[in-house]
Amino acid sequence: MKIIGAVGFNGSGKDELVNYLHRRCGIPVLSAGDVVRDIAQKEGIPPTRDNLRDIAKRYIVRFGDDYFMKRLIKIIEENQWKVVGITGIRTISDVLSLKNHFGQDFILVNVEVCDPRIRYERTKRRGEARDPKTYEEFLQQDNAEEKVFKISQTMKYADMKISNDDTLEAFYGRIDESLIRQILSHECV
Repeated sequence: MKIIGAVGFNGSGKDELVNYLHRRCGIPVLSAGDVVRDIAQKEGIPPTRDNLRDIAKRYIVRFGDDYFMKRLIKIIEENQWKVVGITGIRTISDVLSLKNHFGQDFILVNVEVCDPRIRYERTKRRGEARDPKTYEEFLQQDNAEEKVFKISQTMKYADMKISNDDTLEAFYGRIDESLIRQILSHECV
């Protein structure tokens, strides 16, 4: 079993990494964010970034730091998948939950973009309701998420780093080289 987790700041390409693995290798993809969005839908709360962050905080306070990862671990165990991609990993507790459960089979990838303006432009292009409308709002959301989740500290736990500063093709090439050829060669045909 291999669990590939993606961590990074908003707009870095975490979802793109696991979705590429899904398209290229057929692996299932899970997201902690999907669990939070499901809760928002059930509670009738608009899925803005601020609302989703507040829901995550509320559930963490109520059920513990590892609530969302426990939900994902349960799904993985029930399905007995050989390889899974997980996005939405934000906290050190998320990483430790997955490492404690899956051991060396859990590989955390830091998707890195050096220029925040690149990340902002990517969020504008995807046009989701949860994304900021201005660069200043984007930076405020980055700061708010860092205060809550301490994503920069979580990134230090990464087993590898993949840069996503330029084209999608270059990013895919780095994924092929560092993940598919070196780690998933038996799982990806």
